[in-house]
Amino acid sequence: MLTSPSQPVNKIDFDEKMVIQPLEYSLAWANDFQTAGTKATAPSIAACPPVVEVAELMELYSENVVAKIWRTAEKSINEHPSFDAYPEHVPESGPGAGKYEAKPARFWTCGFFPSSLYCILERYTKFPNRTPFSALPSDNISSPDSSYRAQLLALCRAWSAPLRAQASRTDTHDLGFMMHPLRMDWELTGDPSSLKDYIIAANSLASRFDERVGAIRSWDQIKRLNFEVHDKVNNFLIIVDSMCNMDLLFYSAYHSHNPRLAAIAKQHAQIVMATLIRPDDSTWHVANLDQYAPQKGTVKYRMTHQGLADDSTWSRGQAWVVLGFAQTYMWTGDVEFLSACVRLTEHFLAQLRDSPAQKCPWVPLWDFSDTSGEADSTGDRLRDASAGMIAANGMLLLHQALQVRRDGGNNVRYDGRRYLDAALNITSDTIQYAFDRGDNARLEIDENGKVKVPAGSWDAILRHSTANNNPDAVMRYKDHGLVYADYYFLEFGNKLLRMGLV
Repeated sequence: MLTSPSQPVNKIDFDEKMVIQPLEYSLAWANDFQTAGTKATAPSIAACPPVVEVAELMELYSENVVAKIWRTAEKSINEHPSFDAYPEHVPESGPGAGKYEAKPARFWTCGFFPSSLYCILERYTKFPNRTPFSALPSDNISSPDSSYRAQLLALCRAWSAPLRAQASRTDTHDLGFMMHPLRMDWELTGDPSSLKDYIIAANSLASRFDERVGAIRSWDQIKRLNFEVHDKVNNFLIIVDSMCNMDLLFYSAYHSHNPRLAAIAKQHAQIVMATLIRPDDSTWHVANLDQYAPQKGTVKYRMTHQGLADDSTWSRGQAWVVLGFAQTYMWTGDVEFLSACVRLTEHFLAQLRDSPAQKCPWVPLWDFSDTSGEADSTGDRLRDASAGMIAANGMLLLHQALQVRRDGGNNVRYDGRRYLDAALNITSDTIQYAFDRGDNARLEIDENGKVKVPAGSWDAILRHSTANNNPDAVMRYKDHGLVYADYYFLEFGNKLLRMGLV
């Protein structure tokens, strides 16, 4: 059984009254944090719903998961030997069904596949009992060039090295996503050049900060079938996704002894909090800010680009801020970010509770406001597995933050279960609903001791993500495998290992 440090991890049942009540107490609880010297106590959960068993989550560490990442790494090198393109999504149908379609190396998702490789490297290095390599023929660890770790590291480096040239880009805010493999390389291997390039990227991102607005410009333009923005002089676009790129600035601020980077990240988070969170704690995707207004954070208009409509709640957008504000609180310790994260998370959970899905309701609809009944390949409501896994990662951080939270010298109690349980429930349902079981990939060893993976029929780990289904999108694509769904699935497994929960 999975356990928290003090009590069992329980699965929240949507039918239980206890699930409806916490929205009220969590908001009050979060507000209590802002009163100096107040000892805030979360009510205990009296009900004892079904337990999430370890067996329900073991697909996180299966041979299939490792083999698919390994196979894609080698196959894609053969297809793109110059690394001019990176895996992005796997279509469900059509001539390329089951195979990764690539995006140009400068596309914002380029860092996720190398990061997935480094997730496997971290497991092999730190948690060998949760990798399939021990079941393979004896590893030649005495040979630095032929050991399984050496082969894996070579793949990691092959896919991350081309990203270094992009560290100096100032035309994108997504450098946190794109450069993350370099941070992982630094942490796992100690290569100082990886940290150096990561810090260069942080300064590049900081160059997009505008003091008048108090934020980092997210996008330079928007293009849809019915709408375009190209003029940077009169438009300043910020998006909810940007919150997850602040981690780059905070991390680099400490490693480069440059507090300005952290100050920029904090200001940006405050502007996002003020402009993109609705009164009911749902979120807009995009805000266009007035650069010339006397007050920072003055909004010209708000909209969505990838969700259903301007007034809808795009589930992945809500997930980005759950994770982003959890990360920001971890860096700053500022209760305003913790409070925002709790409220955003509660709204996310409320939408899951009210899901119209027929099965696995913890896998979110692609847009929480979608009432069209649009179906995926299973015949159930259209989902976005990536939104669930992003949010689940944020909930683990929120759980950790509340476990150790202290305020005014008094312990602030947290029962240790609510957000941990929710994260596990999302992952359990994701495994049940979206984990690909049609292509069971396996690691093999050739006569030279090299790892090989036979060809298969589905490249991704997960199915049923939706990248962009806005009716006016230039490119609509839905119900597919998605590289960042797989990355956050792997990273969630690693977080559990770091926490000692599996």
